[in-house]
Amino acid sequence: MRWILLLSFLLTACNISASDSENISSTCDDPQIKGNLTTYNGEKIYHVPGGQFYEVTEAEEMFCTEEEAESAGFRKSER
Repeated sequence: MRWILLLSFLLTACNISASDSENISSTCDDPQIKGNLTTYNGEKIYHVPGGQFYEVTEAEEMFCTEEEAESAGFRKSER
């Protein structure tokens, strides 16, 4: 329950609606790059297959290319 309140707060603080947070790229048939907001500061980070946190990341947005993720304001995960 606390994580729902935190997520709601972060989405509100970042001026993002629930429908905005469920965006899925339509530029390819099978997007593999996961984008999400960090829980502690709302920073936009994307994860690529093989990355340390890829498998445990719940995507809020999906992208086909790293360029697409970066143009949406996401940075690549450092791990």
